[in-house]
Amino acid sequence: MGEVRTEPVEATYCEDIEEVNAKAGAFEFFVDREENVAGMIYSCPCGCGRTGALNFRPHPSPSWQWNGDREKPTLTPSVHHVGHWHGFLTDGVWRSC
Repeated sequence: MGEVRTEPVEATYCEDIEEVNAKAGAFEFFVDREENVAGMIYSCPCGCGRTGALNFRPHPSPSWQWNGDREKPTLTPSVHHVGHWHGFLTDGVWRSC
């Protein structure tokens, strides 16, 4: 399977991993030992049901810069499920490259 391109997909915050698995582009945050937001688990924006985890900086690479907005997150750099989906999460919307 090659990389999938999608129309823009709204990133939807969920509090339960089962909800994340059920909706394309859904996400939930995870925290570190000090209860600080440390990253997110997300469902692939293409709708395939795959999930991924993204660590936020200052976690060692690979990690992403998060804008701190829980409702409309922005991450940099791009998110890449190698060989599957590649795009950006900007202002709460997943956009294919």
